[in-house]
This record gives sequence, structure tokens and C-alpha cells, in this order.
Amino acid sequence: MRAEAEELGTTHQTTLSALRQGLRSRHIEGKAYAYRGRSMANYDKLSREELIRLLMDRDGEDLGGIRMSYPGQRPPWQIVREVKPRSQKIERKLSYGSESEQSENLIVEGENLQALVSLYKYRGQVDLILTDPPYNTGLDFRYNDRWDDDPNDPDLGKLVPADDGSRHSKWLRFMKPRVWMMKEMLKPSGVLAICIDHRELYRLGMLLDEIFGESNRIGIINWQKSYAPRNDQKHLSTATEYVLVYAKNMDRSKTALLARTEAMNKRYFSRDGDPFPWKPGDLTAPGAETHRSMVYAIQSPFTGDLHYPSDGRCWGSEKKRMKEWLKAWGSEYEERDLKDGHPKALIIKGAPLPGQPKFQPDNPGLKKAREAAEAILAAGNWPAAHWRDEGLGTFGMKKYLHHVKQGIVPTTYWAADDYDEPLEVGSTSWEHAQSGHSQAGINELSAVVGRNHGFDTVKPLRLIKKIIQIWCPPNGIVLDCFAGSGTTAHAVLDLNHESGATRRFILVEQGRPERGDAYARSLTALRVRRAITGERVTKTGVLGITATPLPGGFRFSKLNSAVDAGAVLALEREEMIDLLLTSHWDNKERAASHLQRLPAGTHEHLFARSRTGEGYFLVWNGPDKPSKLNRDAFRAIVKEAEDEGLVQPFHVYARISTYSGPNIEFYQIPNRILEKLGFNEAYSPYGTGAETKTSSDAEAAE
Repeated sequence: MRAEAEELGTTHQTTLSALRQGLRSRHIEGKAYAYRGRSMANYDKLSREELIRLLMDRDGEDLGGIRMSYPGQRPPWQIVREVKPRSQKIERKLSYGSESEQSENLIVEGENLQALVSLYKYRGQVDLILTDPPYNTGLDFRYNDRWDDDPNDPDLGKLVPADDGSRHSKWLRFMKPRVWMMKEMLKPSGVLAICIDHRELYRLGMLLDEIFGESNRIGIINWQKSYAPRNDQKHLSTATEYVLVYAKNMDRSKTALLARTEAMNKRYFSRDGDPFPWKPGDLTAPGAETHRSMVYAIQSPFTGDLHYPSDGRCWGSEKKRMKEWLKAWGSEYEERDLKDGHPKALIIKGAPLPGQPKFQPDNPGLKKAREAAEAILAAGNWPAAHWRDEGLGTFGMKKYLHHVKQGIVPTTYWAADDYDEPLEVGSTSWEHAQSGHSQAGINELSAVVGRNHGFDTVKPLRLIKKIIQIWCPPNGIVLDCFAGSGTTAHAVLDLNHESGATRRFILVEQGRPERGDAYARSLTALRVRRAITGERVTKTGVLGITATPLPGGFRFSKLNSAVDAGAVLALEREEMIDLLLTSHWDNKERAASHLQRLPAGTHEHLFARSRTGEGYFLVWNGPDKPSKLNRDAFRAIVKEAEDEGLVQPFHVYARISTYSGPNIEFYQIPNRILEKLGFNEAYSPYGTGAETKTSSDAEAAE
């Protein structure tokens, strides 16, 4: 029923009256849903989106599944809709790399729910969200009770102590709209991997089941954060933490293989002069109960002994093929009934069986078969189906390295086996040798920025890199909306350098402004920059390039005040350019639609170019100056485009336009900008008092 309700939102034939009638029928049945205190009669005042969401929530309850209930609970979509998008100010001094490199990656300083709403151009574009939220330990989680009514309130609230009786409901109220927005940011094939410890593990799992659906749970990673017993608990040492992994759509998500190790590949070599390395493999398969016709004896040409599949197994190929493989060792085979309760066996033609009087080493039939098989064994480059242990073992199959998938699957305590197909992760444990441990993460951070960073828990690079390898494609986008010390960005850069991948990252971090510690700039950006430059701090505190530089760059952007038409029209030119760069995306090439900014002051109108060589122009010199695309402005734009070797069409932002042509794409200020930031005109009309006044002033100036 929930899926049917979602479908209503995409069916244009579904009228508002039909939606309202559906809600009224549920209301009359005694299943009224209180939308901010509104009665049944108030359904007439709700928008289409609100009506659809209410149907989804109502039908979700009808399913009879487990749903959490806690004080102050509100639908997350309702909270998110109240969050006002923010403008962003690009901080050039904190950004790093060329304009092209900066356009690839982004670090945003600001509150993460506001940032997720403001990063509208990335909505539905992210491949992997990998994040580490506050754990509700009584040390790092703050909650502002005013957020329950106004999620835009700038106060972070007080620290929630470990003995606060409502700490769990506060944590859930904090997390739910953020998890909702994380899902909105993911591609249909995207994956969320969220770190947590035992304090909120169960509640977070239920929250993710509710928002993503239990059927989209990929698995729970149990990683070993320490490998020595710790005396921090009365009964059990807390040596592990968890990563909950959910797909937005399980049918469209992929779990990738990890790189094979050198030790795995060394088990493959040529024992017989075969030009391709191999190792002994099995010729049997499970399923003896259902494949009884494939459980029978075969006779060895080396010893004359009979070989059956082991208990519970059967031969892995049809009898006709088995007979051909046996024949490749120099003897003709025939089917013979041994009266052993199994189907007819494959026996060397004319040879006696073990236990019969003629079964002797000098028997002509056995001797001929043995000599033929030994000659093939001595010649080398044996048939693919072969007798193991120099002919004294069982009948097996060569397993070639080039036939094995070039990777290993993530599974419980990775063993030394080779897997032909990926498996579901399920409930997975990763030892510290495979995932690193917390102290390693702290040491890695200290090596980059020095020891006085103030972080007591840092996820190790190995853990984060491993998750990215598995669930983000080589050209994908990774988002971390609780970025902390920037481990996720460091891991992306490191993986790109190792494999030649082109993954990109988006980090969101607010720091601790209540302590005067805006470490998004003093720590997060610093670590990422030093990861790129190769700079490290030695034990004596000296900074030098002692690590391999990692190619890349990033743009540092600070969330400013809430955006509306008046705020946009009050911007100076450089501020307007910052906003255009952060709001721009292209429908045709959305995931790669980053603009390369040109140096300030070099052109009157041109401010950026796309990867395809198209120019972006701004007719704007401040809020009190005319902003009109007319013939004179167009001529200047054409000249600037020719000087820079740009191609058509010309993308032009201006307040109004009196010139049009086939080679012009006109974007009206502020409407186009607000639209790209995710504003819905039905809820937040573009026209404001500030806009009207500024528009009149501009017209008067012209």
C-alpha cells in the first residue's frame, strides 16, 4: 500500500479531490492522522505533496509492521520542508588546487541538515553516503528543543548528558530528518553506510528499517576497533563498533569485490607446464539428495580403484561430459551396473573391479590404462579434469586464475577461499587486520595535523577505504555529512591515487562553534589539504613533505543566511558568482555539471566555463545597478566568448532580458537561482517585498 501511495505522487491523473477523499475515508474509519493538529476539514488546505505524504504514512501504519514511537515525533519530510536553503560563500583562501581541481570536491562548513537541503544540485546524485554521527555518549551530542518547532533555529542546544531520561528520543528526533535527507541525496543505486556504537545501535537500526525499508538492509559490519582487552566495562570489553549498510533500492545497488591479495594469487601456479597458472579444484557439487543420478563410481586409470563423490555431494557435470574427461587420460570407458545402489558406474572398458580375482597390477586391461595415463602425466600440460596427487588422488578440475573473478567478496572473517560470485554481506565481522582500529585512526590524524587535535576517536583509513571500495564505483560521489576530521576525503584521495579512480567527495562539518572551535576550517580542511600536498608533522613537530602527495583539490564553502529573493538581489557581484557556482547544475549532465570559475576581474560578464567549453555570463554589478541582457550586453558577451574560444550556447544570468536568440540560454535572477536551490514557488513565492523594491530601483536606474 505504501508503494501505491508513492505512485499517486507521480500519477498526474490523480486529482487533489481524490487524494483528499482517500484521507477522509481513512479518517472516517477511525484512523485519523493528525497533521499539526488539523482536523479532517483541514485536508482542503493541504498541498498535493502533503496529502500524498499523509497517505503514505497512514498506509504504512496499515501494514502492521513495527514502528518506533517517541515523544516529539514528527514526519521527517515535514521537518525537511521547513528547513530554509542557505546561500554559500566560497572561501578561496581555504580552498585548494586549480579551478578544475576545486570544482571536483567540496567541503561545506555549516549545520548538516541545512547543508543537505542547500546542496540541491546533488540530490539524487550521490553513490555512497559514509558518515559517523554523534554517538549519544554524554560527551558530544547536543540538542536544541526549539528544533522540534523550528529546525532553522541557529542554537545548537545544550550537551545531552548520559543520564538524561529523554536522551534517546532527542537523538532520534535529531537523526530522523537527517537520515531522510541522506536517502534523498542517494542515487536509486546508492548506498548508506553509517557508523554507530552499542548505545544507539538498535534504535538506529529500527530508524533505518523505517525510512529505507528492512528489505533494503544490506548488512551490519562489526569491526574490531581494538585488539587488546580494555577495562572500560564491568562485564565485557567493548572491542567492536558497527556500520549499518542500507541500499536505497536493493535491486539496483551493487556490492563490489575487493582487490585480491598477492598471497591469494601465489596459490595459483603451473604444476604441469600449463601456460596458465591454476590450482586444484573440485569436480563435485552439493545436492546428492536432489541429484541422485549424478552419484556413481568412476575408475582410476592409475590404480583401478573406484571413486565416489564425498557424502552429500554429487558429480558436478553430466555423465556424458565426465566420460569424455576420463577418456582424455588414454582409456575407453563404459557404463557398468555395480549393484551398489547407485546408477551405473563409469569403468575402464574390459578392466576388472576391485575385489575380483583378476584385479591384479599385471592385468592387461589395468596395465594398459595405467601406462597410458602415466605417459600423459609425464608429458605435462595435463587435461583440465585431472587425477590429483600424481594420479594417486581423486578426480578434480583445474581452477585457473584467469577464470576466477579478480577480487574477493566481503564476507564474515575473510577466509583464504576464492569466490566466483559476490555474496550478501549479512552480519559481517572485520578483524583489525582488515579494518584497522581506533588508535590507528588517531595516529593517522596526528601524523597529518599534529597531536593537539582534540579527537579521541577517529575511524581508521583502512575501514573507510574498504567501505568506499565496496559500495562506491570508481567514478562515483561519496558524501559525509558528519565529516569530523576528514577521514572520508583522505580515503577517497588515497584510493584514487592507488587505482586511478576518479571518485569525488562532499564533506559537511560544523565544528564546535559553542567552544569557539570551527574545526571545519582549522582541522577538516587542513587534513585534506595536507593529504594532497604530502605534508606531515614529525615527532619533533616539524612540518615537511614526507608522504606521497595525492592528486586533487577541493572548494571550501561556508553556509550563510537563509536564501530568499530579497537576499539574492542584495548580493554584490562576487557574492552572486559564489551563489551561481554552488547552485548550478545541468539536467543533461547533472552529476558532472561543475563550472570552472575564472579569475575575478578578468571579464565584465564571463565568470565560468563548463567542461564542454560553454561560457557562463553574469550581467550584474551589484544590487543598485541595472541588470539587463540587451543588445549591447550581448555584443560584449560574444566578444568575451571569442577571446576565450568558447562554444555556443551562451548561458547568461540577468535580472531581465530584452534580447533573445537561438544561441542564448537566459536565466532570470532570482527565479532561476531559487529554483536550482530547490525552492517550490507554491510554498515559498519568489516575489517578496525586497524583490519588488529592488526591481523598481533597477528599472529606475535604467
